[in-house]
Amino acid sequence: MNDKKKVLTAKDLITTGIFSVLLLFAAMLTGGPFCAVPTLTFYFPIGAAVLAGPIFMLFISKVPKHGALIIVGALLCILGTLTGMHWGMNFGFLICATIASIIAGVGNFKESGLNLIAYIVYCIGPMGTYFVFFFNKESWISFMLKKGTQQEYIDKMSEVANGTTMLVMVVGTIVVAILSGLLGLRLMRKQFVKAGIAA
Repeated sequence: MNDKKKVLTAKDLITTGIFSVLLLFAAMLTGGPFCAVPTLTFYFPIGAAVLAGPIFMLFISKVPKHGALIIVGALLCILGTLTGMHWGMNFGFLICATIASIIAGVGNFKESGLNLIAYIVYCIGPMGTYFVFFFNKESWISFMLKKGTQQEYIDKMSEVANGTTMLVMVVGTIVVAILSGLLGLRLMRKQFVKAGIAA
């Protein structure tokens, strides 16, 4: 009986698909504007973490099973690939979502502390493309030029790319992820459970 409860059902898969769209929409809504400005694009992960916390926490409450978050990561990876995003971001989503699933799964998706850590790890995913930019710039530029990114955009990115930029990106993303994740946990306790939306 317990094994059956751990298997993803058709309903779980549908819910996972819906939340994948919601997580992507939340990331693009607050992170997308940063990408539009080449000198601010490094801060996309910070913006992407702003609204997704409550959605992430509600999702793992609705589908507290191993594999669900991995599917989210896989879907984001596929969508990113289809829309021409750099492979570093696409596989960053997949890898970090998988690690997040493992972390949250240790507590059966019910331990607040582990769920918060899982969300922080999940938010690190989009940084993959920027890490490639910092540590293998020529490869990143070659890939993105083939995908249609303008040289002028890349040149302006390069002007502001330094150690401080990377530090702000990493620390900023972690701080925002903590705040958004805590908000999600608070809403879970105060609103979602009370309203019967989450268990």
